[in-house]
Amino acid sequence: MGKKLLLGAVLLAAGTFCFAGQISVQIVQHNLALDYVSEQSLIVEDELLNGFFDKGFIVTNSLARISDSKEVDSELLYTGFGEAYEGSSDYFVQVKLYYDSSKNKGTSDATQCPLDHIEWVMLKCSSGETLKSSSVKGSKEKPGTDENIRIASYSLISDIQKAL
Repeated sequence: MGKKLLLGAVLLAAGTFCFAGQISVQIVQHNLALDYVSEQSLIVEDELLNGFFDKGFIVTNSLARISDSKEVDSELLYTGFGEAYEGSSDYFVQVKLYYDSSKNKGTSDATQCPLDHIEWVMLKCSSGETLKSSSVKGSKEKPGTDENIRIASYSLISDIQKAL
């Protein structure tokens, strides 16, 4: 009986030291050729969610959206930040994906626009302070492919991890 009680106390004490940071991610797509969120953008979102989960974070996301201006970007930032704050997240990251729709000329498949670059900004939810903002170039090796999107996503995860 005494051993069980001692083991229970140790586990309870150890549990108080276990915690994970919570991060909320919002994807904003800039692709003039599409009026819906592309599969490529959802791949970036999926890679981010899985990548941060694997690094020990509790990860949530806002609905991926489309934007065509800085004003819409700002509105989405405030909306996403509010959702992250209300959800008790520690950090909010807005990720803007810019596709090169000029490369789509001559084809009817607008989903094949290559990822040109990614811009991101991270805010601390408790204070609203901007911790870091930066950008990542799309991979030139296989433009327009899922592999290209994943390579850029890994670079993005690495950059955000450094900022944490």
